[in-house]
Amino acid sequence: MGKTTKNFLVIIVIAIVVIFALVCLEYQHFRFEPISANNVETKGNILPDPNQGLNNMLNEILDDNIETEVKTEEKKNETTTASNDSVEDKNQMTPKENKAINLVKDVWTKDWGNLDDVSFNVSIQSDGKYYVTVYDTVTTHLIKGYIVDVNTEIVTEK
Repeated sequence: MGKTTKNFLVIIVIAIVVIFALVCLEYQHFRFEPISANNVETKGNILPDPNQGLNNMLNEILDDNIETEVKTEEKKNETTTASNDSVEDKNQMTPKENKAINLVKDVWTKDWGNLDDVSFNVSIQSDGKYYVTVYDTVTTHLIKGYIVDVNTEIVTEK
């Protein structure tokens, strides 16, 4: 190996070491440290327990569901009749889900006049509102979707 080749390799090795050192220094400088408990309390916008809001919403829904099940069990003991109709199982839905479907049924009958050949499906969104979809029972295609705020009884078409 010639003298120029050795000098060139030494320069490349030194450049690599310098670049590596700069990268390490920048990493140390911009490294984020975890938020301390004192900072969480002063910010105010960070919840101490991030699941608190979700748990409250789920508890409210489940409490309503338990009350509904108790009432339906009492009614089941009084009358026992079997039905083969393909009717929605209202025992599995919460009162708020029933209310959301009934609000959409009211809007649907105002717009279309009847509930023939349509079925309703309800799901809850992360913001606590209900998304009610209207399906054609013959083709099972989605006809329309509605977002329902049960607390204010506002139904908006999606």
